[in-house]
Amino acid sequence: MTMIRQTTRRNFLHTAALTGLGACAWPAPRLVAAGRSANEKLNVGVVGVGGRGASNMNGVARTENIVALCDVDEQRLAQAADRYSAARQYTDYRRMLQQNDIDAVLVNTPDHTHAAISLAAMMLGKHVYCEKPLASSVYDARLMADVAAQTGVVTQMGNQVHASDHLRRVTELLKAGVLGRVEKVITVCHKVLRHSGGDLPTDTPSVPEHLHWDQWLGPVPQRPYHPVYHPGGWRVFWGFGSGNFADMGCHILDAPYWGLNLRYPIHIEAEGSPPHPHVAPKRKMVRYQFEREEGGSPLEVVWYDGELAPAGEVIEGVSDGVMVVGERGRLIYNFRGGATQLLPADKFADIELPEPSLPRPQNHYIEWTEACKGRGETSSDFQYGGALTEMVLAGVVAYRIGEPLEWNGREMRATNCPEAESLIRPPVRAGWFPEL
Repeated sequence: MTMIRQTTRRNFLHTAALTGLGACAWPAPRLVAAGRSANEKLNVGVVGVGGRGASNMNGVARTENIVALCDVDEQRLAQAADRYSAARQYTDYRRMLQQNDIDAVLVNTPDHTHAAISLAAMMLGKHVYCEKPLASSVYDARLMADVAAQTGVVTQMGNQVHASDHLRRVTELLKAGVLGRVEKVITVCHKVLRHSGGDLPTDTPSVPEHLHWDQWLGPVPQRPYHPVYHPGGWRVFWGFGSGNFADMGCHILDAPYWGLNLRYPIHIEAEGSPPHPHVAPKRKMVRYQFEREEGGSPLEVVWYDGELAPAGEVIEGVSDGVMVVGERGRLIYNFRGGATQLLPADKFADIELPEPSLPRPQNHYIEWTEACKGRGETSSDFQYGGALTEMVLAGVVAYRIGEPLEWNGREMRATNCPEAESLIRPPVRAGWFPEL
């Protein structure tokens, strides 16, 4: 059975604004387990142990204890258990979260289950690291950010390049205003996900014995199993993922969003191949407008999936990167690293560049684990990561609706398009989201 969020959840944001969630009996966040010093290792539970999950798990395991493994795919679970033999094994994250010695949780599952798992963990006082994008809907991203703030747990969204020296230097240049007034941000990603632009499968093979399909679906409405979804292909199917833009947008748009202090767009439009009701396209363009604090014409941010970039806006020599256009010139960089260009070079030859001002953590995982132990803060917490995810997913909504949106970000609402509501806050199956 599908449903719109239960009354407590549906009214959560308005209730929080009117009465505050501070009155709720949230468990105390665990800086470390009781009786242990902040120098001791965290006990970490991992939900989703294959693919990206294995990378995150191995990264955290360099400094912390992996005490619980959970995956709906028993083959992947067994492979992880070979390496972490002391960890308890689960196929249901709800059972894993009842393991009392867990301090913190890694959420590495497909996008559509991020919110349900993270919310359940936070409500039990456990710190959470969740892969990007933070959620599969605008509403769930906001809900995760609000619950993180109210519970006080330490959170981090897994856009791991956020911790790199390269991205932080770009962010510092933007924050310092080296380009003067910024007019436009152009972002390009040439990646094309497998199965993009296709269709739903029509055959219905049997569910493999090692896969708990109902658990894999989690909160999304029921649909038949097909190997095109698991493992790996789920990203391009609406409901499970949101295509290439959601996959890469929280990486490539990160520095402009951070460095230019962006928040909510006021206008969003998108184009590309005709929207499919079930499958993400191979290429698209999304254009945002943001109000400026000082007034004047809006700041424009544009996303291109590769081949859609028109002449004059192609960033030469950059496959997955950004060009920021300001009154003094352009800043060009690849989000993965490499040289950052300020052009034309002669205009910037005599400009004194700002000194480094942002912290330089050893890596994204250690920034999170140190914060869990009370040492420092995370910089891509669910408040920041949730807002960035909201921006990206609002662009996906504009593409799927097929018309420009006048966007009220605070209320998560397209004021000119009531039909967008079902994509902003999609229905879910009963029994998967915790009561709030």
